[in-house]
Amino acid sequence: MRFDRDLQPTVAIRGNLQFTQSGLVTATYFMSPLGYGLRSASDKFDVKQAHHALVNNLPNGSLMLGIQARLNTVDVLSKMVEGVDLDECEGYADEVVASYERIRAIVPQTRIFLLSIPVGSTSPGMTALTRLWHGGGGDATAISRGDLDECEEKANEILSRIGGDFDPVPVPAALFQWLWEHYLSRGAAGDPVAPTQAGVLDDATAAVFRSAALDEGAQVESSRRLRPSFVPVIKIVQPDFEFRPSYQAMLTPHAFPYAGMTFPGGSEFLSVLEGIGEVSVDWGIRVSTRPADQVLKANETNLRRLGEQMDQRDQEVSFAQNTLLSKAQMLGEYNQHFEVKGGESEVSFTTVIAIGSPSRETTMDAVNLLKRRYKRFQIELTAPLGAQVDLWSMLIPGCPPRRAFDDYSHIVPSDMWSAFVPFTTSQIGDDSGPVIGVNLMSGHFEPIHFGIMEAALHDLSASFAVTGELGSGKSYFLKLIAVLVHDMGGQFLAIDRSQVGEWEHFVSAIDDAVIIDLANPTVSLDPLRLFDARIAGERALDSILPLLDLSPTSGAGALCSALLTPRGIEEHKIRSLEDLFQVILRLRDTRGTGEEYADLAARLGTVADRVPVLFDPALRPLRLDAAATVIRSHNVALPTAEELTTPHLYNRLPLTKRLGTALYELVGVAAREAFLSDNGRFGLLVGDEAHHFTQTQVGSAVTSDFSRDGRKHLAAIALASHDPATDFQGAAHNLIPNRFVFRQRDETLARNSLEWLGVDLEHAPYLLQILREETSPPAGIGRQVPEERRGEMFMRDALNRIGRGKVLGPARPDRAAAITSTPVAARSRSLERRALP
Repeated sequence: MRFDRDLQPTVAIRGNLQFTQSGLVTATYFMSPLGYGLRSASDKFDVKQAHHALVNNLPNGSLMLGIQARLNTVDVLSKMVEGVDLDECEGYADEVVASYERIRAIVPQTRIFLLSIPVGSTSPGMTALTRLWHGGGGDATAISRGDLDECEEKANEILSRIGGDFDPVPVPAALFQWLWEHYLSRGAAGDPVAPTQAGVLDDATAAVFRSAALDEGAQVESSRRLRPSFVPVIKIVQPDFEFRPSYQAMLTPHAFPYAGMTFPGGSEFLSVLEGIGEVSVDWGIRVSTRPADQVLKANETNLRRLGEQMDQRDQEVSFAQNTLLSKAQMLGEYNQHFEVKGGESEVSFTTVIAIGSPSRETTMDAVNLLKRRYKRFQIELTAPLGAQVDLWSMLIPGCPPRRAFDDYSHIVPSDMWSAFVPFTTSQIGDDSGPVIGVNLMSGHFEPIHFGIMEAALHDLSASFAVTGELGSGKSYFLKLIAVLVHDMGGQFLAIDRSQVGEWEHFVSAIDDAVIIDLANPTVSLDPLRLFDARIAGERALDSILPLLDLSPTSGAGALCSALLTPRGIEEHKIRSLEDLFQVILRLRDTRGTGEEYADLAARLGTVADRVPVLFDPALRPLRLDAAATVIRSHNVALPTAEELTTPHLYNRLPLTKRLGTALYELVGVAAREAFLSDNGRFGLLVGDEAHHFTQTQVGSAVTSDFSRDGRKHLAAIALASHDPATDFQGAAHNLIPNRFVFRQRDETLARNSLEWLGVDLEHAPYLLQILREETSPPAGIGRQVPEERRGEMFMRDALNRIGRGKVLGPARPDRAAAITSTPVAARSRSLERRALP
């Protein structure tokens, strides 16, 4: 078996510039794919327009690549710790260390998008480098500064025409070596991990490229020496790794649908390549364009030739006339397309889909699977015998043209080609931050990073909202984010409405945690004691007047407002609500004060003894300086969402529910005053009953303030609800960018949730069924969700990208146990352990 590098065209590399044996010089760039996934049709048309501008401005012979590769586990962990001081956050350091084995077991992958464009040709002096190629290397220093400047100037000119939609970044010289090694071991054990960093632009020569043997048809393995193998596969063996060959097959579209392909939804044929297990699948598209004026001239020539053929066969009795008429009609439509649409060009493109794995059987199974998948698109794939190596070489930047490139090329207008949208991604989440789950939509299981604290540092909103039915995973997710904030040095306040006290049980595993029961308080929520004297009166009025059903501008309400002005507070020495009550009692007994004070005293008297958390001066004021604070409100009556939004029901609210609303709002206001201050510590307010924040005037203001100003003060709000259509209104709908939707089996709630997420159900109605029936579906005995299906959700990130993922939970066993278990389950396990002999 002969090992060589004949298919590698590189002579020398300077940065991202590649000098080849044929004299061609190319420039290669990382391309940032555009968010696609489940975005609206209008957003997808914007992506199509970006591809239209791209292809119309590319030089002939440009190569687009989509390379599948394993993610480096260390790179994932590096993104997790970005911006976090691990010396100060030992708990988070333990989480990152525990994540290593889990991420390595998942084997996440990614797709790297590259663009290689010809930018010139070399001078005659480069022939010396070509001669050196056969000796194993080239002298990069022999390339003149003038050649480099000329090529870089040409590359910059092309990039200027393309624009910045795809944010091209020059690749380092090491990328060419990585790409070659990936091609040689595609899908096999030696396939290198992805180079996720752009790196430093450096130099390289041909000596860095390994040699290999490409055996088309795997002839060496054939026991029938007299008859060659006709299997469309290439066996690639490297001299140092003969024991782990790579079996690869090259596919190319033989025919596209005659009637065209609908966009969006029917033309994105490269998306079919994602999610195929046990193999690595790369794709490459080589494009050349021809301007409209040349196309129109060629059409005139072709039409004239068709006319001559029709004249020659005028008296012939055959189907040829019908065929020629059909071709003439198609040519007329094609010609009209270029006459009507300005800025069009004709694109000649060759697409190669490269499949690789450690065995021939696995590769051929994937080939047949892809052929079946593409039948649904009415696209016929072929694996040409005898052209496998030529098509394999097309994916190498700088490869000279070969006959197979033209044999399997297709011609379409640029408007139609742009509907293929090759540079797109289903990636969701942030660039860095804790790993909260994996991406289910891309098929690569990439980690989903949620940089909640990094977002605030970069002047972005870190607030998020969650919706889903009971038992779908909302509370689990809220606790996951809360504990991550805690471990990264932040603090959180959560309101626990559950009867079993799941948040109380959860924070018992956290150091420096405070638990407050509003029905049996150990601290005071008295606004006159909680807040600075400048604002204490206003905060007290916001709570007291709705509680007492008073207007701030008439009668008893106006008297209360006057007492709680800074002047009134100072004059009457009011330092607490109990002081306010005593002042009102004294004024009531003073002659000539009128009936308003008696009315005000009577109203305050109905609540003073019922709410010690507001009126007991012996309780110390709440101080939100603990790492974790849980407010238990399970024994406090609260109105329903309907009672809050229906005027006549709200006016008839019983006193207990008015008290509950006032206390709930005070907790939110206290969190706002504590977290929306520049104390240098990130603060998260967690509300598991969103309508209590979003449907009242004070609560809505708290939500709005966190949403608008949280990024300025390192703070965020997290809200959960069953129905976003009623609970997430105003700021909660417009200003909270990060949204998560867990299982919703009710059709109305599922529809509301997806529309709130931003999904266009008219164009993607199937998503309704996926959310209702295929998102963490209960199954089996007891209708329990299998462990491997728990945590499935839809997500919209801060960049408005919409996708589907699975929440993983903490990697640390102790944190996972604290979040997963409930107090009832914990007590049951304790009793079981006691019962054991």
